Amino acid sequence: SDLSALRRYDNGNLMTAPAMLSRPHKAKLTIEDFVTLDRSGAFDSYSKTELINGVIYVVNAQYSAHMKAKVRLLRRLADACDNLGSGLEAWSEGSVELKPLSMPEPDILVTRETPGEGTVRGETVALIVEVSDTTLKFDLGKKAMLYASQGVPEYWVADLVAQRIVRMWAPEGEGYARRDEWAFGARVESATIAGLGVETAGLK
Repeated sequence: SDLSALRRYDNGNLMTAPAMLSRPHKAKLTIEDFVTLDRSGAFDSYSKTELINGVIYVVNAQYSAHMKAKVRLLRRLADACDNLGSGLEAWSEGSVELKPLSMPEPDILVTRETPGEGTVRGETVALIVEVSDTTLKFDLGKKAMLYASQGVPEYWVADLVAQRIVRMWAPEGEGYARRDEWAFGARVESATIAGLGVETAGLK
């Protein structure tokens, strides 16, 4: 193929091949690159991988405390969505396409579509939940920046160490303008989905 037509992303900016070769730089993968590598078996030896802003991250194995909190929150959110009758559904660990450089697999996502073949479209996601123990800094940092920059309306982090839910909403640029915290045991209400709330007792 014509090298001059080759394109990649460098720090989020589209670059032509000559610009790429003029200086050392970090090459970022696109979603298409990541999917091709995944289908080739490149990640088979890892438990789970995610693409965040063009960089591949290997996700830690899930242990009992993490699984317990995730499954209980998923069940409660799924029931709450069903009770609303709004067409929203709660799912676990679906790949969300956030074009052009990210494809995370959040612990729980609330979406307006029933996942089928392929990824969940980012524009259909109303709420994302990550369950955190050793990954708290990453989930409150890079993940929050990613979800806010992509316009995800609301983001929760279930912090298993401090036993709290960190609730964020009102995305602005690379952050959320609004944030509060709820101790485990409280009923957490969505800030952006009217009538959606879940009990957090027994998450840990």
